[in-house]
Formats: sequence, C-alpha cells, structure tokens
Amino acid sequence: MVHSDMLQFIIGQMLEPVPLPSEDLTGQTIALGPWRYEMNVSHLILACRSPEKGETARQEILASSRLSSPGKVYVWQLDMAEHSSVLAFGKRINNLTRLDSFIANAGIDAAQFVRAEGHESTLTVNVISTLLVAMLVISRLRESSKELGKPSHLVFTGSVVHVNAKHSHLCKPKQGQMFKNLDDENMADMANRYPLSKLVLLLGFRKLAEEISRSEPEPGQTSVISNFVHPGYCKTDLFKSNDGGIGGRLLLLLSVDLLKRVVEHWCMELWLTKQPTGNIWPNIQERLWPELVDILDGIQPGVTKLE
Repeated sequence: MVHSDMLQFIIGQMLEPVPLPSEDLTGQTIALGPWRYEMNVSHLILACRSPEKGETARQEILASSRLSSPGKVYVWQLDMAEHSSVLAFGKRINNLTRLDSFIANAGIDAAQFVRAEGHESTLTVNVISTLLVAMLVISRLRESSKELGKPSHLVFTGSVVHVNAKHSHLCKPKQGQMFKNLDDENMADMANRYPLSKLVLLLGFRKLAEEISRSEPEPGQTSVISNFVHPGYCKTDLFKSNDGGIGGRLLLLLSVDLLKRVVEHWCMELWLTKQPTGNIWPNIQERLWPELVDILDGIQPGVTKLE
C-alpha cells in the first residue's frame, strides 16, 4: 500500500495535467487558500502569520489575476502556534456576513524539537490548531449554508506522506498517553514528525467529520461538506527548516521548476487522501479522539460540541 501510494504521488506530480476548472464560484467568501482566487470568488481572505508576507501575496495575486472583474482580497493575521491568535481569528470569521468555503492548509515541518503552547510545535500547528480553527468556523459555515440553500465546504490539506509515518508512538502508549508520548523530546523522531502529524490529523479529521454529520441541525441534511485532500508537492515555505535533503530538493525542483507545475494550479492537483487501512487504525482513532477533545476543550471550553 505504501509503495503504490507513493508511486501514484510521483507519477501524478510529474506527469498528470492540472488544468484550471471551468466552474464559476462567483459570490463565495473563502478563508485560506489564495489560489482559489482565480476561480472567480468575490472575497478572499488570506490568513497568515506575517501580515507583511500576506500583503506581498495579496499584491501579487491582484497583479497576476486574469479575471475581468477581480474580487476583493484581504489579509488577516493568524499564528497557528498561538491559541490566542487562533481564537481571535475564529471570532473574526464568525462576524462575517457569509462564509462559503474554508481551506485549512497551514502547516510546518520542523527540523528541531520546539514547544508551542505546551506541545511539540508540529503537533500544535498541524494538528491541534488546525482542528481548533475548523471547529471555530463550522457554525458560520452552517449559517451560510442555511442562508444560501446549499452546502458550505470545509477542506483540510493532508499529505500522502502520512503512509510513511512511523506509528509506534500511536500504537504503544496506554489510553490517554498518546500526546504525552508525542511530546516527549527524548523520544521524538523529528525526521518523521511531519508525516506522523499528517497521520494524526487524518485520524482526527475522520472523527471530526463524523461529529459534523452527527450534529447536523436537520437530520439527513448536509450543511457542511468536509474533505481531506492531498495537493501534491508545491513550492512553498513549508520546507524552510527541513527541506528533505538533496532528494527532497531534487523532487521539488523537478515538480515545480522544470515541469512548470506552478503554485496557482495546486488547488486542482487534489487527490482524496486514502484512509489508513488495517485493523489497528479504528482502535487508534478511537483512543486518540478523547485526547484531542480534552486538549481542544481545554483551549476553548465546549468547542468540540459543534451544536
């Protein structure tokens, strides 16, 4: 399974075409995901840690747009390594008059063990804050769905590298001890931490999707469509602290520079990320979720209720 998944990734990265879609998404307000702009949204919110970099991106998007009637682009500050920033961002999102799509695509690949908000920073950013911000915006997504009479969209950016995660840190700990184990600096394998974080996020997302469905205001109706997708290898700042060595740099060079797979096409180079297979994963998922709920409710009491 691991070898076939990685082969699919490499072939898709190198050879498969990624044309822009023909669908018109006029009228949508989208938080996160700058390259959705070319899909004709009316409002785009760039959520980023550095407002200066966000403003640079905003200017580049506006300058390079091929749209005859470009929408508005805003820059909002969001530091996923700080709970207070995530909570403030969620409050601001819920004050919007409309939110049609939310793309949670922030992520880091830390080479060194660093703590953020009491947890190893990759877990804080890639897992905890990603789930937190998603839970904070679900009510606004549902309200927009009700107002417009069609589902809103919640998208998590995953990665096929989750199949390479060394999952012993998830299998071995006793009940309630997974994050204690993952947060132990002496046991942390930082070279494998990014794939592991994407696996933990995928398992958390699967439970979140169940909770979204379970808590639908009207049984049998779908107000929020949730997806976990793999966008392929893109030329971003993700690897600024851990570029994967010469192999990682070569793959990125081939993927982006030589084959001209420009970043603006990333949103269409999506595969639905395969769920983990085997008898162990349902058990690990059920053991992991209560820990995540405790962590998230500890940050914002009741945030996991979703009602």
